[in-house]
Amino acid sequence: MPMLELNSLNNAQRRAVTWGEGPLLLLAGPGSGKTFTITKRILYLLERGVPPEEILVITFTKEAAAAMQSRFRQLSNQFSPVNFGTFHSVFYHILLESGGFRHMQLINDSRKKKLMISILRRYEMTSELSEDAVKILAAVSLYKNTADRERAISEMPPGWGERFGEILTAYTEAVREAGAVDFDDMLFECRRLLKENPKVRRSWQNRFRYILIDEFQDCNPIQYEVIRLLAAEPYNLFAVGDDDQSIYGFRGASPDILRRFGEDFGAERLLLDVNSRCTEEIVKASLSVIEENQDRFPKALKADAADESGTAGNAAEPAGLHITSFQDRTAQTDWLLRQAAEWRRNHVENGARCAILFRTNSCMQRIAAAMHSAGIPYFVRERGQNIYEHFVVKDIMAYLLLASGDWRREYLLRVVNRPVRYISREAVGEGRTIPEMQAYYREYADAGYRRDVLERLSCLRKQLDLLKDMPLMLGVRYILKAVGYEGYLRTLAKGNQEKLSELREIT
Repeated sequence: MPMLELNSLNNAQRRAVTWGEGPLLLLAGPGSGKTFTITKRILYLLERGVPPEEILVITFTKEAAAAMQSRFRQLSNQFSPVNFGTFHSVFYHILLESGGFRHMQLINDSRKKKLMISILRRYEMTSELSEDAVKILAAVSLYKNTADRERAISEMPPGWGERFGEILTAYTEAVREAGAVDFDDMLFECRRLLKENPKVRRSWQNRFRYILIDEFQDCNPIQYEVIRLLAAEPYNLFAVGDDDQSIYGFRGASPDILRRFGEDFGAERLLLDVNSRCTEEIVKASLSVIEENQDRFPKALKADAADESGTAGNAAEPAGLHITSFQDRTAQTDWLLRQAAEWRRNHVENGARCAILFRTNSCMQRIAAAMHSAGIPYFVRERGQNIYEHFVVKDIMAYLLLASGDWRREYLLRVVNRPVRYISREAVGEGRTIPEMQAYYREYADAGYRRDVLERLSCLRKQLDLLKDMPLMLGVRYILKAVGYEGYLRTLAKGNQEKLSELREIT
């Protein structure tokens, strides 16, 4: 193996690469070369005589693990049996080798959903089981990644929270009976194995004496607990992350684990503070935004002096920052289309490309549709969800179709309790009309409840009659405001303004 070259490193990178024994928390700002630093760190350990099979490098995705391994092999110029993997692949490997798991098929999302729907059918609920199954599976996943039961219950769809425990038990048993394994069980079961079996725990601690973890800010509580169980003194843990770049909160990840790591292991902290991608102007502007968040590690970042010629990377034009505001999203879309068309005219000859970044997939889909209509060619890197498959669009379409006279049970079940009207599935039957549902309640409901529900059904009937003659856009607005569907979305978001914003974006 060639001698490690340190001249290409800046001061912060050099300090990180040549770190001695003991835990280190490496805060890696955007564009600071964290992958480069991690691979150089591996080379440094090998030069010091650390056996490659005792080094474990953990990333979050298969692509990242493959990229890290490829980068390492390019730098080392020879094969070395360093262990690279994702959290799930590493933990699954530990379970298999330790006899804690059989070789079982990983259950896919479609099969998980079918199992969950079969469980939910045991309950007499008026909700749309297909959509509730997806949300309940997400809550189950959150619990298995955090062990936070209260938070998981809070993510359950309306009416299901009190049944979380029995649904979790039934789902776990159903997966096992199917001879399969849930993706999240790899974490949960690995924690249990290492926690309850000291002999197995010591064996793996001796095997992986040096552990390097990338994107540590996206580590969830269960993953972190397994890492704590795997580590033994002198705790040669090299954790790399940035609390400003945490994106997996919906999976239970918490950048607070960065702070816990420092406290639990007495870890030193270093900062990779040089951004090699952006100009100083962009770095300062981004800091002015992120510094509004007070619950973070303070970071003094700067642009690479080599890029301070006014250009960013290999760009052929000066990099500038312009902030523009709009009255509504229509004005924003129109402006973006004009900018994209003008940019294309100016660069069509040299074949250059530009990028548009979006906060949500729904926003991306809207802009993509507008560009298609305007004849502007584009390429989308990520496959977005078909907007017509989103439950919000399906609900609004159901209202419109019922109003038009297409009276199907599936449409009625979608909207009858969105917003909540306390109409039972028995009352809906096989697709009763509103007068038939009213007759059902007159016959079977007690006097107090009967009066309230009859009023709600009468109101729904009037709303559908009014909706029938409305233009499309006015009709959608009427469903959102007058019918109360926007209030239903607000209840569904449970105070989470970001989630509410994403739901509103669909409308």
